[in-house]
Parts: sequence; C-alpha cells; structure tokens
Amino acid sequence: MIALVALVVSTWIVINHRHRDRTVQWHQPDYDTASDALLVLNRLSLTTAVEGVTAELRELVDVVSRLRIAEQRSPDLPFGVVVAEVEGYRANVLPQNHAVRLAADESLLDDYLALACAQGARLEAARAAIVHVQRKIEKRTRN
Repeated sequence: MIALVALVVSTWIVINHRHRDRTVQWHQPDYDTASDALLVLNRLSLTTAVEGVTAELRELVDVVSRLRIAEQRSPDLPFGVVVAEVEGYRANVLPQNHAVRLAADESLLDDYLALACAQGARLEAARAAIVHVQRKIEKRTRN
C-alpha cells in the first residue's frame, strides 16, 4: 500500500513538473520580449521623441513588432495594452524643427509641453503594463 501511494505521488510530481517546464518554455520568449521592451523604453525616457529622429528608432519598431507577436502567441496576456501605449508615444512626437518654431513663436510652448507630457505619460503607462505582464507570467510559471 505504501509503495502504491509513493508511486502515485511521484507520478503526480513528475507530471506537475513537466507541465510547469512546458509552461515556462512557452512563456520565456514573451518574458524576454517584455524585458527588452522595458530596456528600450527606459532609454527613451531620457529623451523627448522628435519626428524623424526618435520616433522612428529601429529598436522601437522592432520591439513593437515583437510585442505584437507575443500578443498573438499569448492573447490572454495584456501585450496589446503595451503596444497601444508605445504607439501612443510614437504619435505624440515633437516636430523636427520644434526649437526653431519655438524661438519664432513662443505661443507654441504650451503645445510642445503638452506633447512632451503625453510622451512621458505613455512611457510610464507602457512600463507599468510591461511590469504587469511580467508579473502575470511569473505567477503562471511559479505554480
């Protein structure tokens, strides 16, 4: 009887660990993508996005593409929120000649400040969404 119980328990443990290992392998690329996106967004938070310069960074385009792939792989994880926030960041860019325009017309200052604030808000929202996704993945892979 003890041997049968030991066999059942050991079989359950093996099956449980295999399932967890498969879950970890499935979500590892998504977690790595979220980590890479967080690194890029942290670098971008140090500068203001300018049309034709920062907004078209190759890294940012690659990260958004990888986030969309992760969203397709795991539709139950909120990668779409991250993509929407990053796209919102790219939509709120300053014109390339904003310094010249501002020197000529100081009334544009409020508009440019609003764009810069919107960029910062979008970056923070994207970073918070990435952390949320990573916590969900960690919660799934710990069990």
